[in-house]
Amino acid sequence: MDELDPDHYVNNNSDQLAYVIKHSNDQFVRSLCLAALVEYGNEGDVSEVRKQLEQVEKERS
Repeated sequence: MDELDPDHYVNNNSDQLAYVIKHSNDQFVRSLCLAALVEYGNEGDVSEVRKQLEQVEKERS
């Protein structure tokens, strides 16, 4: 089995990771996705997730 490169995975799946962070009800799963983006994503990925989370927070209040 080929070893999965986390940089490659996050680069190819950042949209899906951000979607899970925004919509999942499972805090553990959201934390894993966020950790992957922070560790292996680029600054743009992290900034986009931050913006989305701030928007969700505004909508909930």
